Formats: sequence, C-alpha cells, structure tokens
Amino acid sequence: MRILKRFLTFIASRMFILTILSALFIIAFYLAMNTANCWVLISDGLDARAGVVLMDNDASGLSNYFRDEFLAQDPVLQVGLSDTSPYRDYEVRGYDHRIRMVSVWSWPWEDVARAEIIESIPAIDGTIRSSRREAALAAGGEARLSPPKWATSRYRVTLVRSAGRWKISNLQLIEQIEE
Repeated sequence: MRILKRFLTFIASRMFILTILSALFIIAFYLAMNTANCWVLISDGLDARAGVVLMDNDASGLSNYFRDEFLAQDPVLQVGLSDTSPYRDYEVRGYDHRIRMVSVWSWPWEDVARAEIIESIPAIDGTIRSSRREAALAAGGEARLSPPKWATSRYRVTLVRSAGRWKISNLQLIEQIEE
C-alpha cells in the first residue's frame, strides 16, 4: 500500500508540474502573439497615417488600423487633411518612416494592450509644387523648397481588440523630441 501511495504521489506531482509548465508556455505564446500583432499594427498604422498626411493617400484605409472615434479627433490628421497642412504645397515622392518600440504589454486574457513608441520620419523626399515655388522663395528662401521636417514624437498607444482584431484606440503624445 505504501508503494502504491508513493507511486501515485510521484505521478500526481509530475502531472502538476507538467500542467503548470504547459500553462506558462500557453501564456507566453499568446503574449508573444499579441505583442507581434500590436507591433505590426502600430508600425503599419502610423505609416499609413503619415502617408495620408504627407502624400495625400486615401484616408479610408486608416479604419483598418484605427478606431473611427480616434480618427475623428486625431490632431495630426486634422491638420494634415486641412488647408493649413504644412505639406500641402509640396509634392512628396517618399519618406523614411521609423517606429521604435520602447515597451508593449498585453495580457492574453485582456482586450486592451498598451505600448510606448517613438515615431520619426528622418527623411522626406519631395519638392515644392511649381505653382508655389516663387512664393516660397520670396517667403523663406531656399530652405522653403524642401518639405518641413516631421516632428519626432514619443506616444503612449492604447490598442483595443474587438471581434478578434486589434485597432489603435488612442495615441497620447508624451513629448516631442528635438533632434
């Protein structure tokens, strides 16, 4: 009887350890999967947002990355799509968009993820439209012929999962970084 009890205790302890390890592996897998999804969504979404502001791309595709409530009140988009956009007089051919992930966290059982990122566009390839060239030269000289620099910014990003899809629900500007 004592041998049977020791054997069952041995089996039960090994099954308990195996269950705990399996649970940890599953949590780690979902944590990594959510982190990767958030990283791709943030990177692609902010690149699409910059494309709308800089290159006059179609803004309807942004709803794949952002919640509609956020798009309606995003200050960068509001300025970028308005007549006061600093890029409206320029023909932008391309840009170098970079995202540096400072931190990201999402529990597998939660539908909210948080990240902190630094967004920068160190190079914008473009020139002023020919119809605005003379006015720009008169207003600011040769420096006005190239598009203005994009402000490097640190953001706190909130993502929400609904219907199995992550979307950016908030971008809170923490600081603008001087270069």
